Amino acid sequence: MPFGPVSDRWIRLLRASALSTLLISAAHAQDDSAEHQHAPATAATTQWAREAALARGAGRVDLEKLELPPAPADVTDLSFREFFRSPIGPRGLEPTAKLTSLSGQRVRVAGYMVNQAKPLVGAFLFTPFPVQTDEHEYGFADDLPANTLRVFVADHAGEPVPLTPGIMLLTGTLEVGFQEEPDGRNSFVRLRLDPEADAPAPEPAEPTPAAN
Repeated sequence: MPFGPVSDRWIRLLRASALSTLLISAAHAQDDSAEHQHAPATAATTQWAREAALARGAGRVDLEKLELPPAPADVTDLSFREFFRSPIGPRGLEPTAKLTSLSGQRVRVAGYMVNQAKPLVGAFLFTPFPVQTDEHEYGFADDLPANTLRVFVADHAGEPVPLTPGIMLLTGTLEVGFQEEPDGRNSFVRLRLDPEADAPAPEPAEPTPAAN
């Protein structure tokens, strides 16, 4: 049976319902605006974007081929490729023997700090290539690789860690094993960064000759 003509009353009800939905959505958006507001660009985020563009370009740096300074005697170099066995088998991701054997030991890892729209408190994410996440818009639907490293920074406990662009070389104590994190993510590989007080002092600069 075909529908008859839509009455003016029905049209008015539809318009009222649509207006109510619009007003409720606008109020909800206004309430969440402070939580979901994106931070303005800073010098660090701008530099990070430049470094990320270079890293993804023709001059992409292979972290495996970096010439690193010698590591201290009690520190072992660990690359992201050494986190999990490759190729991935029917059992999924499996940690390598090297990764599990180094749990509780001091290691050194080279990589990039993740540029997060909602930075972690007292920690940050570390990856083998530049990654940018937008937790406000997409939640955990991001491009983080499986071998993402969660880095804890005791010197910034209770506050976000400032974004550092470019390749970083981190030294700390390795932790391996599943763990639920306060931000809702799960981690498997973590690094407790050495406190700044324990970091080696920089070598003194060469004296500048006095001007005549």
